[in-house]
Amino acid sequence: MTASANRQWLLRRRPQGPVGRVDLELARSRIPTPADGELLVRIKLLCMDPTIRNFMDADPGYKAPVAVGGVIRGMVVGEVVESRDPARSVGELVWGFGEWSDYVAGPAAQFFALPTHFGHPLPTYTHALGTIGLTAHYGLHDVARVRPGDTVLVSGAAGAVGSLVGQMARIAGASRVIGIAGGSDKCRRATERYGYDVCIDYKGDTALDAALGEAFPNGIDVVFENVGGAILEAALNHLRKNARVALCGMIARYGATEPVPGPRNLWNLVVNTARIQGFLVSDILRDAARVDTALTEIDSWIRTGRLRYDLDVRTGFENVPDIFNCLFTGAHTGRLVVQIDQDRAS
Repeated sequence: MTASANRQWLLRRRPQGPVGRVDLELARSRIPTPADGELLVRIKLLCMDPTIRNFMDADPGYKAPVAVGGVIRGMVVGEVVESRDPARSVGELVWGFGEWSDYVAGPAAQFFALPTHFGHPLPTYTHALGTIGLTAHYGLHDVARVRPGDTVLVSGAAGAVGSLVGQMARIAGASRVIGIAGGSDKCRRATERYGYDVCIDYKGDTALDAALGEAFPNGIDVVFENVGGAILEAALNHLRKNARVALCGMIARYGATEPVPGPRNLWNLVVNTARIQGFLVSDILRDAARVDTALTEIDSWIRTGRLRYDLDVRTGFENVPDIFNCLFTGAHTGRLVVQIDQDRAS
């Protein structure tokens, strides 16, 4: 390791709405030194996740906020370049919760070995064979408990998680899989590439509530919710008896400057004896058997052509803020990651 500087994106001020370059600062610092029990990881890929926007607020809703002047946090993939833990080796490829930087040091337990034995390109482990795939699998099977014959609704259907959920629901034997996405291009991709029966464009002219009524004349068994707000409210109007709602994300509120209207119809959960449950993929990450079961299934679906996934790999550490905002403008296709190991001195 010959590099002497560690590039970092710092939070200069808390954003009001979309993140602007004025809210962040590109800085350089010394490469951190790992303490006993820690690893030093050289980051290769930064994962662009909507929840990072929450961490920039004073009250993220969960976990501590990024302090003003602190380094932006998020999921990363990298290589161990120094180990102070006898159980971990230099050269090991890992993923974990890191920072928008070239290097990050942290407890060894913070970083998980990549399942590279599956033999896929490195970015795949940020998507279908990483936390995205695990989120879809865990939320659909453990939380929503999808069953053969179920009718399934997925918001954010063309996004990284939503695109997998729709296909996994079909594999599980769902009788009807409907998506919601914003814009005709995303809806077309959801049906043509990810196998949704119908994708409702919430930005279109058709009222969402009426469109859901037409798509689900007998109601919805499973709602996999990524957006929240008005979209969740519309879904709750069409629940079947004993429906299950898995709350994966609430992207409608990320970066909002005013409170986002929430569901005003929770009574529908009562009259339909339905269940709504939030979840975090971190709930299962230390359950090695559960993770291996899910990843082995996902790998088999990829190899047999039953599961498709799309990656949008960008480059340039200096471009990270602009790339991040693509999550909220829709200017990306598939899992958005930034490769940063090609534009730095080695």
